[in-house]
Amino acid sequence: MLLTQPQGHLADALDTYAEAVAHWGREAPDRIAIEHEGGSTTYGALSAAMQTLADRLAALGLRHRDRIFIVGENTLGTVLLVLAANRVGAAASVVNARMATSEIRVLRDFAEPRLTAFATRASAKAGEHAAALGAGDQIGDGPFEGIRICPADPDSPPEPASADRRAETALIMFTSGTTGLPKGVMLSNATMLEQAKAQCVARLLTPADTLYAVSPLSHNIGLVGNVLASFAAGCRTILPVRHDPAYLARKLAAGEITVIVGVPQLYAGLIEHAAANGIGFDAARLRVGGSGGAPLDPALKARVKAVLGVTLSNGYGATEFVPVSRTPLDMLDRDLASNVVGVLSEGVDLRIVGEDGQDMPEGESGEIWVRGPFMMQGYFRNPEATAEVMRPGGWLATGDMGEYRDGLLSIVGRKKEIIIRSGFNVYPTDVEAALSAHPDVSMAAVLGRAVPGNEEIVAFVTPLPGHSIDPAALKDFTRRDLTPYKVPTEIVVLDEMPIGPTGKILKTALKSRL
Repeated sequence: MLLTQPQGHLADALDTYAEAVAHWGREAPDRIAIEHEGGSTTYGALSAAMQTLADRLAALGLRHRDRIFIVGENTLGTVLLVLAANRVGAAASVVNARMATSEIRVLRDFAEPRLTAFATRASAKAGEHAAALGAGDQIGDGPFEGIRICPADPDSPPEPASADRRAETALIMFTSGTTGLPKGVMLSNATMLEQAKAQCVARLLTPADTLYAVSPLSHNIGLVGNVLASFAAGCRTILPVRHDPAYLARKLAAGEITVIVGVPQLYAGLIEHAAANGIGFDAARLRVGGSGGAPLDPALKARVKAVLGVTLSNGYGATEFVPVSRTPLDMLDRDLASNVVGVLSEGVDLRIVGEDGQDMPEGESGEIWVRGPFMMQGYFRNPEATAEVMRPGGWLATGDMGEYRDGLLSIVGRKKEIIIRSGFNVYPTDVEAALSAHPDVSMAAVLGRAVPGNEEIVAFVTPLPGHSIDPAALKDFTRRDLTPYKVPTEIVVLDEMPIGPTGKILKTALKSRL
């Protein structure tokens, strides 16, 4: 099927995202912009520090259209480096300091940045990488404490020139890179502004809000969807170096957080911690609980509603294009399936495409193709990877399988994750939803295991606190919702699910247990 919508005017009048901070620095200098590892920083102080750091980076050799490679975690130093780079007019890449130095070196060498910077305050790992990769001493104290820079590379070629500042590459976000050519998603100033503004609209963000930014700044949802969206709205961001359910529970209970955007597992962990420690949320002021990155289990949705008083809203997007869809706030209390990710974001065109490249009828599954104002420019220095996903007419083939019915988009699964059992396609999300519906199950992850001439379905589950899981009984439970070929071959009960920095289940870590 093919669905089109008229383009909306989502972006505001800014040319670069750093201008949002400068704006609030003038209009509301005393308002808190970020609560971080060293205290809090107002918009006035943040704007001044951004400009000072931009001047220092320029003095160290960073120029308009250069690239800067930033190694850090969720700290003020990382945010300042990103903002200052944008102020100079350079393209920034942010990588998580929790990666191995060898992985960071591969990405850095591929990026050929003019400058490499490390935000080491509150990040011992960033300090280790700075020492290993030849960074100098920190370039200042106060807000610049712990920022260390490698000498400028005089041979670093600049990004292409553009007559339009909004069209220039502002961010190169790496999504992989240990084998083959890395994938660096290139985003322009215009795209990042559109993405940030879309989040403001979807969440109804105002300067009165306080957003808990849990996702790493090395991910689009952390940097753009959380922090830059917060700056676009002029609200406060709470930026913990690392997600801690106890810290989040305290902040929520004290009424300090109004908006959270995270994966479903974040909410599951929060509720489990609160239950185990007798924490109540009668004084909480949370008004938006955004969810994405995984199916939203109806049972978890109900638990969150009961405990926190908000209905989780699901959404969908990818680093290459986000947001594709969101569940509107006025639709939250509808009885939606766990894989429903809402209505299309304004300006987004959608196709559901079959294996033959033809549009599928409404209600039938196929690969999700999208186009619109949130599109990446392509993969940095990787035309082969770009060609694999870009299609004629400006479409991006996401690699995700979906259905579109009655104005709602549903995610069926990843093309590469489809399990073929006895000739039938099995989407892990279907099985995970059936498992998560059991009252004893906290989290579920499903993988395929190759056997001679077939594939088996292996499910990994963790119990809720104080509960236990009988694998045989759970398998019988899934038969009420699943056709026989979708019922797991084996169910493995884990005390703890492997969780990544964004809170998503690390299925790669489970593959060794197949």
